[in-house]
Amino acid sequence: MMVVLVVLVTLAAITMERFGGSIRTANEDATRSKLASLRGALQIYYTDTEGSYPSDLTPMLQPGSKYLTTVMPLYTGAHGRTATVNYVQAKENTEDTGTWAYVNTTGRTDWGTVYIQCTHTDSKGSVWNQY
Repeated sequence: MMVVLVVLVTLAAITMERFGGSIRTANEDATRSKLASLRGALQIYYTDTEGSYPSDLTPMLQPGSKYLTTVMPLYTGAHGRTATVNYVQAKENTEDTGTWAYVNTTGRTDWGTVYIQCTHTDSKGSVWNQY
């Protein structure tokens, strides 16, 4: 009976290790997809307003908006899940908060840029703030 129990516990541990990695990879893929969606919504807004990004994301989040309905939560392994947006002056801001960052300074070449404020790496070894 003890041998059977040891074998079952060992198999369960192996399965959970593999399953846990799959969940992390799926969450990371979802975050990259949400980043692409957020950037796409900003580009549509930019086109609709004839070359102007919003100073914050509030105009894009109004009820019935064709851009966004909510700020989508992101996931980084080091910081967990959050939908917080930090408004920053430049993309050079390398804080490690694990949140969305939006450059809202007009006249800069990176104005309207959205990125992830995380200096940790994902499961593939890429740094989050480089996406």
